[in-house]
Amino acid sequence: MTPALVVAHLGNGASICAVCNGQSVDTSMGMDAAWKGLMMGTRSGDVDFGAMSWVASQTNQSLGDLERVVNKESGLLGISGLSSDLRVLEKAWHEGHERAQLAIKTFVHRIARHIAGHAASLRRLDGIIFTGGIGENSSLIRRLVMEHLAVLGVVIDTEMNNRSNSFGERIVSSENARVICAVIPTNEEKMIALDAIHLGKVNAPAEFA
Repeated sequence: MTPALVVAHLGNGASICAVCNGQSVDTSMGMDAAWKGLMMGTRSGDVDFGAMSWVASQTNQSLGDLERVVNKESGLLGISGLSSDLRVLEKAWHEGHERAQLAIKTFVHRIARHIAGHAASLRRLDGIIFTGGIGENSSLIRRLVMEHLAVLGVVIDTEMNNRSNSFGERIVSSENARVICAVIPTNEEKMIALDAIHLGKVNAPAEFA
């Protein structure tokens, strides 16, 4: 039986995808990633259009002004007031910087909420995959997200979660967890190459296929 998964690709850009039988069945991405989906390094993610309409009416900002704000000045950078780089924010988190802590907590809550929501697009949930620069390298973000998802039967294996990404693919959930959580390093170059090969075969004349 092919596993039903929710994949969390977490980096300076981020998205959630529900996968069944190897096919994407739901995604957090919208037409404009700044206005829809996960909070990111400088992007707001899901935003209440009513709130943006109110801001525009109060500040006389144009749609272009608001697009710049939600795309370039929001997210981790906007909330923390420090940086869009999670490594900087994690250091500030441990130093007790309140806005950095708020940014990380908001980021984590949005991730967990989207993972749970995308699980509803599947008939069952077998596993959650963490990938991308943050998903692979930040044990803090993984831990906080998994703690939020205890309601789904997620139980963290602290030792495995704290291992560095040099260990490669690994399960970071406990053996008694109802849902498996794993770290799988992303390989975008390989996927591009495989897709190119596939498209070449599909579109090639019969004598070259």
